[in-house]
This record gives sequence, C-alpha cells and structure tokens, in this order.
Amino acid sequence: MPLPRPVSDTLIELLKPVASELGERLGASAVNERYAEIEPSGSSALNQQIKKDPRWIKAQVRYLQRQQAREQELIAIADAEERVKEERANRIKAQEVRDKRAISRLCRDLMREFQSEAIRVKLSEIQTIWDRDNWFSNLSRQETEQILQQQQHRLLLLVAPAKISQDCPDSFRHNLNIELPAKLRAFLNQHYPPHGELCPVQFYGDYFKKSISDIDVERLQTVLSPVPTAILYSDISDYEVNFHVGFWGVINQSVSLVAMQPWNWEEVYQQLEAEGKDKKLSLRIIRQIIVTIHKLLAAFLADLYYLNIDFTHEPQLFNLEAEFAQEWFSKDWAKPYIETLKEIQEQQRIVYKGEMRRLALREAKARAERQRLEEAELKRRKEAEAAAKRVKELAHKFKHQKWRCVYTLPGHSSFVNSLAISPDGKILASGSWDKTIKIWDLETTELIGTLTGHSDRVNSVAISYDGKMLVSGSSDETIKFWNLHNGDLLCTFPGHSMEVNSVAINPKGEIIASCGGADNTIKLWNLRTGELLRTLKGHSDNVNSVVFSPDGKILASGSSDATSKVWDVESGKLLRTLSGLNVGVNSVAIAPDGQILASVSNDYTIKLRNLHTGSLLRILNTNYAKGKGVTNLGTNEALHILQNYVSRGDSVAISGDGLTLVSGCDDNTINIWNLQTGELLSSLKGHSGTVYSVAIAPSGNLLASGSADQTIKIWRCD
Repeated sequence: MPLPRPVSDTLIELLKPVASELGERLGASAVNERYAEIEPSGSSALNQQIKKDPRWIKAQVRYLQRQQAREQELIAIADAEERVKEERANRIKAQEVRDKRAISRLCRDLMREFQSEAIRVKLSEIQTIWDRDNWFSNLSRQETEQILQQQQHRLLLLVAPAKISQDCPDSFRHNLNIELPAKLRAFLNQHYPPHGELCPVQFYGDYFKKSISDIDVERLQTVLSPVPTAILYSDISDYEVNFHVGFWGVINQSVSLVAMQPWNWEEVYQQLEAEGKDKKLSLRIIRQIIVTIHKLLAAFLADLYYLNIDFTHEPQLFNLEAEFAQEWFSKDWAKPYIETLKEIQEQQRIVYKGEMRRLALREAKARAERQRLEEAELKRRKEAEAAAKRVKELAHKFKHQKWRCVYTLPGHSSFVNSLAISPDGKILASGSWDKTIKIWDLETTELIGTLTGHSDRVNSVAISYDGKMLVSGSSDETIKFWNLHNGDLLCTFPGHSMEVNSVAINPKGEIIASCGGADNTIKLWNLRTGELLRTLKGHSDNVNSVVFSPDGKILASGSSDATSKVWDVESGKLLRTLSGLNVGVNSVAIAPDGQILASVSNDYTIKLRNLHTGSLLRILNTNYAKGKGVTNLGTNEALHILQNYVSRGDSVAISGDGLTLVSGCDDNTINIWNLQTGELLSSLKGHSGTVYSVAIAPSGNLLASGSADQTIKIWRCD
C-alpha cells in the first residue's frame, strides 16, 4: 500500500533541492577539478600529479587505441549475419567494460599512492590531535588509524547516531539508532561492497559514540583529510527531522556541509493516522522513511564521488529504483538524484570526449613526429652508409689514381706567384713576380695573351664566377680589373698602403676583397664602381690571404699574426678568431659546401676547421717523419692527424666536388689529400723550386701549379 499522495509529494519536494545542491557543490566542481584543461584554475595538485604520471598517460593512450580498434571492428561487422554480429558486438562490449575497469583501478591506485605521504603525516600527528581536543576521545583511535592505513582507495561513509529529542516517541529513541546503521550497512554491502571493483564504500555505523554537529565534521576532517569521506547525521525534534551531509574528497579537500529542509514528520504521522493506520505502524513507516532517505543519500554520494574521479563509472543508483519503490514508497523519490547523476555523467562524457580528442591529436602528432624521426634516422643511416661506401670507393679509387705532369708552361721570367682557373675550366690565369699576368688556354696550353700594367710583382689573381672578369693585386699597391676575354684593362684603383697580397671575388660578382701588407687590413670594394665599402681591422700583422664562402656571406682571412679570422661580409663584424701555433698563415681555402675552412701555416700543417663553429676537425701535418704516430691535441681539437714528411706549405686549393685538397710546399712538391679522410694520396714532383700556387679545375682531374722555377705545370689524373 503506497503512501498517501500528499506525503509522497512532500518528500519528493524535500529531496529534490538536495540532489541539485550536492550535485552542484560536489559534482560540477570536481568535474572542473579533474579536467584542468577546461578549468585550469580549479586544478588540484593531486589531480595534476595523476594526469602527468606516465602510467596514466600510457593507459589513456592504450585505451584510446583499443577504443578506436573496437570502433573499426564494429564498422567491419555491420554487414555480418545477425548471430555473428551479436556475438562479436557482445565480445567488443565486454572488452570495453574490462578496459574501463582497468582504467578505474589504475585511477584509484594512483590516488592511493600519491596520498601515501599525506597519510603518513596524519598518522604521525594523531597523538597530538587526540591530546589537543577532548572531542576525539569519543572516537576509536584504532579504527581511525585503520581507516588511514587501508590499502585500497575507496570512499569512507560514516553515519552518526541521530540526535533524538526526549520529547520524541519511545519508538524513535529505542529503535532508530539500531535500524539506521544496520539497514544502511546491509544496503551498502549489497550494492557498494568495500572490496568491490566498481565503487567500493567503507562503511562505519558505530564510529561515532554519540550524535555529532557541523563543528565535529570539521574537526574530523583535520585527521581524515587524505581519505575521501561522506558523513550522514541528523537530529530529530518532537515534530521534525533535519538531515545533514558532510563531505570532503581527495580532489576537493575542503569540507562541504549541506542540510536538507526540515521534514515535518509529525504532519506525516497525522496523515497516516487519518488513513487509518495505527500508531505503531505509522511510527515504523516514518522510521523507514528516515532510513530510506539515508540510503538514497549514501548511494548518491558514492556514485557522485566515483563519477567525479572516474569517467568510466556507471552509477549504481541507476539500477536501484526498485530499492526505493517498495511498499509505501514511490520510485519518484530517486528520480531527481538519478537525473542529477545523468547530467553530471553527460558533462563527464563531453569533457572526456574533448580530452580524448586532444589526446588523439597529441598522439597523432607524436606518432607523426616519431615517424618523421624514424624516417630521418633511416635517411641519415642510408646517407651515412652511402657516404661511407662512397668514401671507401673513392679511397680505393684515389689509391689507384695516377697524377702525371702533362704540360710545362714556360713564359714567365720570375716566380709564378698566383694561379686561377675559370669556372668552365678552359682558361688559366697566372700572376708573376715579373709584373705580368698571362692568360692560357687549358685545352691547348697555348698562351692567349699577356696583361701588362702593374709596376711591381703580381701577388694574386682571381676570376669572377661568370668567367668574364679578372682581378689582380700587386706589390705596386694597386688593384686592377681586366676583361678576361680580350685583356682590356677596365680600371685601376689604389688598394693598400703597401703591397696587395691577395684578392678574391664574391660569388655574385659584386664585391672584391683585398688584403695588404703593412696596414694589416682587409678592404671590401664594389666591383662595378670601385667604391670602398668597408675596411676590416683585427689582424696585427700582414694579411696574406682572403677567400669568400660559396654563399658569399662569410669571408675568411689568414695572417702572419698566426691567426685565421672569419668575418660577416654584410656587416663587417668579426665572427671568430682561429689561433694557430704562433706561426703565420700563408693561405686559406673554403670547401664547396661551405663547411670546412683549410689554412696553411708556416708550421708545416694544414688545419681543417668547421667554418661556422671554428672547431678543429683535422690537421694534415707535413713536418714529422712518416710513422711516428699521432700528436695528441685533445678531444676538442682534432679527430686525427696525418703525418708525412714534406716541408712548409705555401698554398692550398680544394676541388669543386669537395673530395680533394691540393697543397704546394717549399720542398718543390705538390701534395694530394683525400679531404674526407685526411689521407695523403700522392706527392707530385717535378718543380725545381718552391710551389707558390696551386689551382684545381672544376672537374677535379686537372690541376695547375706555379713555382719559383718560373714555370707552370699542368697535371692530369688518369
């Protein structure tokens, strides 16, 4: 027999606001706490700790991957037979449930793990707290310690004895505090067992020795703050019941206190009597209503808590409508609580889907990055293997290469001081101490013409990258510009205060660099107008050589002050100074890839450095007897040193393919080096004087050498 409709409606109106308030205060706030990306300001330290834990991230990624696989499988079975489709769909659903439960277990395990330190601190403080506040003497200290030491993360639910007025019927004072904990324990053990997998609740019905108030809840929180706790307590006067809820969680550790509107039990009692029920039955019904309200609140708080910390939680209350629709009761009692849980569950799902989308995006980006790195690593390995194979093949090839002198070009009447080969490899220009420049056809070795105009020795010649112009620097302190094809002198302008030791043209044919003797400077000129753009100062002795990088942005110089310097062409800023071994630098060259700077010093060494960092890569040493071992320069200076007895180097050139380095020496020889390995491939003999200049044709298989014996020799590699 159901309750009278007015009684039932009154109870529904009484219970409904509490569902809304609890959901708002304990639910929505916890959703925001859990998903800090939605509400970063509400994020707790514990929540962030869990979300950043590699185990949690790994589990979420694995869950996402398995979820995507299940979705694909469901699509794949869409056209299968109904029996097969149903079987596979059930199997997929079971997998989904198992995965969700695994996520739930991990969430609770991490919470318990991360709270262990806070629990340890509380255990150490218990004695002090018990001594400070006499109220705690009403509690069981042993049970309190057991609660803190429990290994499984679960909600603690406590019910306090109802505070019952002496004016209440004996039925209340004699029976309610017996029925309430007993029936609540039975209810929770059945639907929220303490060792259950889904939503465990640890229930104590006799933890409190007497009734409690709000202040007692706040006192207890000082001890049990690391344990998520819900406390139900009530007080009953001679005509009404006041229901109270105290709550704190791991995510939101502040105490929440919620009170229902007073329920006028006396009014209900009178209505039941009017319906013809006797006094004993009417009071029993009222006691049962009070117990049922406690059950409803307990179930709601348990589901609310687990829903807030675990997106996979399916509230048990959804399946308990029958529990609250027994004789005298209406299922509408639980409806506002179920609706509140469904609303929060939907919020969770929306937030979770957003988080999964972000996780999927991060995972896709991470997967793409891993794939990119793997592809880059594979490419690097292939390139390294190809390079190693190429080096091996080239080393074999170089070892069997034979360089031979194919022509000797007489014509100069003094030292041949400088050589330059045109970009097409067809023309050779030579500068000599005899004050002339000679232009040669490399294919026929015929002398095309002799350029005269300098009044002192010609120290340097350079051909523009378009092959149309020749620039020369001389000890007569001038720089001259020539038309390479017809030999016309285009212009002359003064260069330095004494001799011009070296000239270079940038790749675009816009700028000339020149270096002088006594003034220790480098000058940059506009090639078309002859205008001085800037003067670079920094060397403390004669500057002997300058060279542009392949992109024209960097200029390198070598000086008798025992340093090489690297300059920014556009600004003229000195980028770095590369120290030698207290001996002058005679010549510098830059590899075609713009990475290696080679410098020749009076200490009989050729140093190879990284142009952009200045780090020493390798030394080609020509001052030690063969086979004496490697000089130790330290791990930051050189990879290894190759030693072969020759003599002081005066010039250096690098082939267009970046594989070969050629150096001229004062023992009248030309050394051929493998630039990649530093191996000395061969020494070419034939000159009878110091080799002052070398130049390699772009093809790499032809080189020219100029010597103090007044000749130029053309060498070819078979």
